Amino acid sequence: MSLEKYVENAWLRREPTSPQEITDQLGIVARSMNDAAIKDISDDLRFYTTFNAVLALANTALRASGYRTTNQSGHHTRTIETLEYTIGADGRLIRKLLAFSKKRNVASYDSAGSISSQELEQILITAEDLRHTVEAWLRMTHPELL
Repeated sequence: MSLEKYVENAWLRREPTSPQEITDQLGIVARSMNDAAIKDISDDLRFYTTFNAVLALANTALRASGYRTTNQSGHHTRTIETLEYTIGADGRLIRKLLAFSKKRNVASYDSAGSISSQELEQILITAEDLRHTVEAWLRMTHPELL
């Protein structure tokens, strides 16, 4: 698969970005990570907020690459999957992020209190690692957008 195959399948469309859009996306990441650091809110909400940062990071890489997801069912999954083709993420990371997505859905729609402190710690660490990776990738491959 490739980003162009995603376009052929109508999961993505080509669309140029701008430095302002990338700045805005990274602002969403910063806000979400700052909110997730607030220990007085539930672990469920902290997990949810951290996952939003992960999704914004994946979207930042996708937008910097000149693509945007279409508004189809599963577009969050597709956004995460594209990390393989944007920043070169390995399958293990993508599977972990997709598992976080499922856990976020359970915590958001099915069961309050379903996020353990270990799961929260795991997504926080993963999100920070991804943040550093995406920012380094941007500096190396798309410095004109920073």
